[in-house]
Amino acid sequence: MKQYLLILSLAVVPLFPSGGYDHGTSTGKGLLELDFTWNPFNIFEQGQSYIVFGYGLTEKMDVHGYYSVHTEGFHTYYAGLFFQFLRSEKVDLATAAGMRINGENKNSDLFFPQLLYTIKLKDGYSMGGSVVNIMRDVNRSVGSMLLAMDIALFIPLSRYLSLPDTIKDLKLGVGLFNPVTNSMVDPGKFLPTYSIDVKFDIGKYSSDGH
Repeated sequence: MKQYLLILSLAVVPLFPSGGYDHGTSTGKGLLELDFTWNPFNIFEQGQSYIVFGYGLTEKMDVHGYYSVHTEGFHTYYAGLFFQFLRSEKVDLATAAGMRINGENKNSDLFFPQLLYTIKLKDGYSMGGSVVNIMRDVNRSVGSMLLAMDIALFIPLSRYLSLPDTIKDLKLGVGLFNPVTNSMVDPGKFLPTYSIDVKFDIGKYSSDGH
């Protein structure tokens, strides 16, 4: 049954290439997490191809960000700091602040404040996402403020696959997000998305001499 669940999860991945997201659990000191979302050949009109990163400066604080390629041909990138202020058996909560820049028109958007959350389920499964206030065009005299939300189910692929020592964790995230800054999407509409999340133990990788 577990094998069928894994195969089904991977089979539906191409249906969801629409965006990226984060959650309320820090990466961990000295660990690097890379989350991949691919919209193959721009098949999905509102899709994006993402790479999201998080590196643990401490057990609670990360430097995090992403790089995104849009179907329209331009790219955006975001960088900021992430701080987990609550860790419990059931829930993790964090906040973050960062700046997103549009590589085409150089507009800058401030992502602050942010509330990121992880709800821990059984057997390594979890629900997570964020509520983000976006201050648009902060380099202009007149801007706007928007509220973006997302939620995802994270499936622990590491329960079903054998991983090398240098990979700490492997998850599939499948969820929904509302692209509030995309004028081509109706306000309040949520789009499906996915990511493959890989967490690397940098210290282990270095100690192996690679």
